[in-house]
Amino acid sequence: MSLSCEEYYRQLHTSCGDVLSQSFAADESGQHAAAHQFIADLNCWYEVLRARPESELILAALSEYQFALLAVALGQYRQSFMSLRLSFELLLGSVYYSANELKLRLWMKGSQDLVWSALVDSENGVFSKSFVGAFYEDLADSARQYGAIADRVYRECSEYVHGNANTHSAQSEKVTFQEQTFRDWHLKAKSVRLASSFALCARYVRLLEPGHRTQLEAVLLDNLGHISAIRAILGAPVEQTDV
Repeated sequence: MSLSCEEYYRQLHTSCGDVLSQSFAADESGQHAAAHQFIADLNCWYEVLRARPESELILAALSEYQFALLAVALGQYRQSFMSLRLSFELLLGSVYYSANELKLRLWMKGSQDLVWSALVDSENGVFSKSFVGAFYEDLADSARQYGAIADRVYRECSEYVHGNANTHSAQSEKVTFQEQTFRDWHLKAKSVRLASSFALCARYVRLLEPGHRTQLEAVLLDNLGHISAIRAILGAPVEQTDV
C-alpha cells in the first residue's frame, strides 16, 4: 500500500530526526557548537552596524547561515553547502557595498546582483590590497591570503550548487548521516568564518567608536586573535608573528 503524501513527509521528518541525533553523537570535538557560535558573532556585528544601510545584507547572511547549520545537522547536505555559500556572498557583499553606495542602493531595489568575481576582484575586491589598505593599512599585506581562502571555499561550495559529479556520489539516495560530508561542511564553514571575519574587521574596526570596538572585542579575538595588528588595536598582548 502506497504512502499518503503526509505519511511520506512524516517518514522523511523522522529520518531527519535520526540524522540530527547521529550528527551530535559523532561530533565529539564540538564542531557544530563552534559553528553555532558564529550566529552570536554576526548578531554582534549587526548590532554595531545596524545604522548603516549595508547591515541589511548582514542580517540576510545571518538568516542563511542559520539555515545552513540546521540543514547540515538534519542531513540536508547539498542545501547546507548552498546556504553556506549564499551566506558568504552576502557577508562579503555587505563589505563591498559599504564602499559602493550606488551599487548597494541598486541591490536594495532589486536592480543589482551580487557578483562573486567583483567581490573578490584582485584590484578592487574586498581582499584587494587597495581596498583593505584604504580602511586598515596594517592589514593590507595580509589581505591576499584571506582572499585565497575565500576563493577556495567558495569554489568548493559551488560544486554542490552546480551538482558536480563528486557531490552526487558522496550522497545517499535516502536521508542518512554522512559523517565525512558533515566534517567537510564544518571545515568549509570554518574557512567562511575566518575570511568573513577578516573582511568585516578590515573594513570597520578602525572606524568604530571605542564602545562598539569593546563590544566586538571577544568576537575579534576569537576569530582573528592570531593577527598581531588586531590584538594591538584592542590592547591585547601582541604575538611575535601572525599565523
